Amino acid sequence: MHFDDLTLCRYHSGPFDPGNWRVPLLAIGWLEHPNEFANGAVSNGLVSILHEMAVRAGDLYVHYCFLGMHTCSLCVAAGSVSPGPIWSQENLFVPGRNVVYLSPGGVGHYVEVHSYRPPQEYVDAVLSCPAYGSGEFCDALRTANSGQSVPLLTQEEMRREFEVLRRPST
Repeated sequence: MHFDDLTLCRYHSGPFDPGNWRVPLLAIGWLEHPNEFANGAVSNGLVSILHEMAVRAGDLYVHYCFLGMHTCSLCVAAGSVSPGPIWSQENLFVPGRNVVYLSPGGVGHYVEVHSYRPPQEYVDAVLSCPAYGSGEFCDALRTANSGQSVPLLTQEEMRREFEVLRRPST
């Protein structure tokens, strides 16, 4: 899947639909060979934060992961072994200033292995992002979304909503 950086991300329904946000939902790091992308040095610590975000997203928002076989087309084109067999199925929602960024979980791999340099505004948002999935993170997403609730629910929140829907009406 390829999207140009800083374009509206129209990936799927629910939280992946920009129409469900009050602010732009912008794509970052959706790289595929042979599309070009920015290269260069990035801030220290960015890669480890992106990897940690992907782990937390997989733990807390497993129902928003898209499972399946995916190979890194950049690795394949370079004659390298792609991570996998399943990787990058997590999706990272990063609160910015009046914007929410959406990245594949493999964005850390692209930065680390392929010298991808995300736009600076995204780097700044990642570096200032509260711990992924924490209460502060949820507050930051709400603030980024013009103070409105966000269409991203944890697995526990979805379970509670499902239980409410299953209760017999009296």
